[in-house]
Amino acid sequence: MTQRDFLDTLKKALNGQVPPHVVTENLNYYNTYLYDEIQKGRPEREVLEELGDPRLLARTIIDAEESSRSGRRRQTFEYGSVYDEGGNEDPVRGAFHINRWAVLGILFLILFSVCAALFFTFRAAFSLLFSFHGIWVWAVILLLIYGLSRRR
Repeated sequence: MTQRDFLDTLKKALNGQVPPHVVTENLNYYNTYLYDEIQKGRPEREVLEELGDPRLLARTIIDAEESSRSGRRRQTFEYGSVYDEGGNEDPVRGAFHINRWAVLGILFLILFSVCAALFFTFRAAFSLLFSFHGIWVWAVILLLIYGLSRRR
């Protein structure tokens, strides 16, 4: 495969799958990359082998574009339509996706529970301290303070 074959195959695989500006950006990028690497003295065949199959590269670009358009990762990918023209139907599992509203709801419930527990704990403590029975608590606290201050 030559540089021109690589770029033509990439272009054919991307056309109609992503917007035209994405096709142009990627073709320009890989054309420049290939040119720069060949100018450094690397053989064209070696650089092309490093990049791999242009159809698989196109599938990666298509998946990235779809993911950025939808704002979330897709659950499954099918590489068969571009990479294997034989129609391989074996899907590869994607990343696990959690709804951010569910996470925010759970965090809110946890925060609400902690605040409610603190509120009722302090409410009980203050009602004890400022009730008739709380006089004994104040007396014990004052005796402890007095006892600790006399030790010096």
